[in-house]
Amino acid sequence: MKRLLLLGALLTAAPAHAARYDFGQGAAAVACVMLQSGYSQRQVYDVLDRLDSQIRNSPTPYREEAQMVKGFNFEARNNHYNCPLRMSF
Repeated sequence: MKRLLLLGALLTAAPAHAARYDFGQGAAAVACVMLQSGYSQRQVYDVLDRLDSQIRNSPTPYREEAQMVKGFNFEARNNHYNCPLRMSF
């Protein structure tokens, strides 16, 4: 009975969808903290460039990539004092 209930819950569970803005905001938070922790701006941009190349080589639509960039820039500009990092699309 327990297995049947778990199987039913699994089949009826709604999938979770994180907005692409959230992904960009998370990347910005990590990047700004790296910068504050002593990494150079060049080192941080190197990490971001690697992440960006992986995203561009994935089947992610253009609109979602643009949302990631907007989320990144929003987070870096509004939630991290003195974080000069910005991305362009």
